[in-house]
Amino acid sequence: MNTTDSSAPSPAQLLEHALTAAHAAAEYLRGLDRDDLSREYKTSSHDIVTEHDRRSEEIIVSELRRLLPTARIVGEEGGERPAAEHSGPGQVSFYVDPIDGTSNFAAGLPLFCISIGVTIGDELVAGVIDAPVLGQVFAAADGPATLNGREITPRETRPAPDALVLSGYPGQRTGSRFPEYAANAVRTLEDSVSAVRHLGSAALELAYVAAGWADATALTAINSWDVAAGFHIVRRAGGSLRTWPGEKADERPDHLQPAYVACTGQGRLEVLDALQDELQALRVRSRASAL
Repeated sequence: MNTTDSSAPSPAQLLEHALTAAHAAAEYLRGLDRDDLSREYKTSSHDIVTEHDRRSEEIIVSELRRLLPTARIVGEEGGERPAAEHSGPGQVSFYVDPIDGTSNFAAGLPLFCISIGVTIGDELVAGVIDAPVLGQVFAAADGPATLNGREITPRETRPAPDALVLSGYPGQRTGSRFPEYAANAVRTLEDSVSAVRHLGSAALELAYVAAGWADATALTAINSWDVAAGFHIVRRAGGSLRTWPGEKADERPDHLQPAYVACTGQGRLEVLDALQDELQALRVRSRASAL
């Protein structure tokens, strides 16, 4: 994909649009009294939503529509919104998670964020992760990744015995479907690395890996709005990323793949890659037996 197509804004301009929209939502979220928030359940008690998720997304969509009416917007709460105006070649898409870490948000914890990833065609070109209460804004376009405007300095991934992993791997959905694999994976990971911590926000985990505060993060089932910004920021910070297609073994771009391992440096944490390889093989066999 040619991201220099004159019919589309530059990655830097698209990042500015994403930063503006994220800031508007962050201001709203910072002003809330989060005591006794009401919540609703989408698919289960592990998947909740509040009225503020919806309002935050409305704020972001309104800002992006004002700034770039030709953009397509894919949001966690509102789904896909086609371009308000004819877009022509080089379709710009914004992938929006208005509150990543809703359970943390609803409980009063500060570990939640706004995540906006930007593509031209299928290529990620910009991303912002804004943690309103923590005062942390991670961002990247076609230059270095930054934290609060300062360039993130990359570092190497530590060897497994010294590595810190941020993840709830393999996650509740995978654990329900493949319980034996899940039990073995948890034990294998915990025995192989120095520590495993689960923040409850995929976007923040990716941002912290990009910053070099952890060595790796991984999930087995995720949505594009959770990871689009984080994938781009990790790469622009000098990190590495590998994805797996799950049961749909097709050639989708990374931010549309359900499983991933991201590392803070170019070196890989092989135990996580091997666990994802094992799970991918299980998924393929399960799909084949169902046909």
